[in-house]
Amino acid sequence: MKKSMVAAFVLVLFVVLGCFVLVQADPPVKDTLKEKEFSELRQKIKALKKKKIVEALALTKEAADAVLSVIDKHDAQMHDLIRSMKDDIHNLKKAVNDKKDDTVKQAIIDKITKTRTELIAVKQAEIDELKGILTVDQQAKYILFSIDFHKTISKIMAEKRGKYDNGSKGD
Repeated sequence: MKKSMVAAFVLVLFVVLGCFVLVQADPPVKDTLKEKEFSELRQKIKALKKKKIVEALALTKEAADAVLSVIDKHDAQMHDLIRSMKDDIHNLKKAVNDKKDDTVKQAIIDKITKTRTELIAVKQAEIDELKGILTVDQQAKYILFSIDFHKTISKIMAEKRGKYDNGSKGD
């Protein structure tokens, strides 16, 4: 019981830090990739993630349906929150650069803080729901898979941004 709580905490911490790193990355993906390309890429990543989760956890068809339903529900919420936070961070940078009043900056900071808290809550809700479906071993594998998958996708996205940026510089 204690180990699963530690694992859940580590996963939540990773997600929050991962979101922060993604948000802080150089030009946002939507600025360098056409929105349609980004949407298609996101769908491919989502499909790959589902396939790899089923494989990594050795899920039956029924268990896979239940697990993927939980993940889909929470992924959609997290995606919306992350997009919102990216916009807020962009607005904060603009407010700082434009030397806006402290109350304007504080309102944006408060919104970012609230969004981070909501992200943690959504991830914890996902973990709590998965506990009812997965064994402890599968929960551990899911946490480790999530961390590894996130690192891999972040690296691929960074490379994709670099190639797109390099290709557009000569135009």
